Amino acid sequence: MNIAQSIEQRFGLGAIDQVSFAVVDVDEAVPRYSAMFGGPFDVLDVPELQAECHGRPTTTTLRLGLGRSGDLEVELVQVVSGDWPTLDLLSTHGEGLHHLRYPVGDIATSRAEMEAAGCVVTMRGEAGGVAFTYLECPLLNGMTIELIQLPEE
Repeated sequence: MNIAQSIEQRFGLGAIDQVSFAVVDVDEAVPRYSAMFGGPFDVLDVPELQAECHGRPTTTTLRLGLGRSGDLEVELVQVVSGDWPTLDLLSTHGEGLHHLRYPVGDIATSRAEMEAAGCVVTMRGEAGGVAFTYLECPLLNGMTIELIQLPEE
C-alpha cells in the first residue's frame, strides 16, 4: 500500500480534488498556469474571509484563480490583505505548490485524528456552510493538507 492510499484510508479522506499554489499576483500567474495545466482560469475576489490562522483570528481578502486539469481543481491564491498560510511559503520559498485538498464527511473527526498523528493545524474556518482546515503533516514530510467539508445537499 502506498503512502497516499494509507493517508486517505487512515483519516477517512476522499480522493484529492484540488492542488493549490501560492502566488504573488494571480493576474500575472494565470497565463503561466494556464500553459502548464491547460484550459482557462476564472479569477475571483474573496473579500473579508473570517478564519483562524496560526491560532489567531484574521480577516483576509484573497484573489483566486480557479482552473481544472482533468478531475482536479487547480487553485492559485494571492493574499490581498490579512494573514493566510500561503504567506509563509511565499516568504520562505517563493511561489509554488502550497497544499493538496481532500474532501471529508466529518471535518472535526478527521482533523482530530490527524492532530493525534502529529499534524498541526495552521488555519481553519467556515464560509457559506463550507468548513475548511489546513494542517502541516510531518508524516508527509511537512506537506500541507486542506480538509474541506461541504454542506449537506
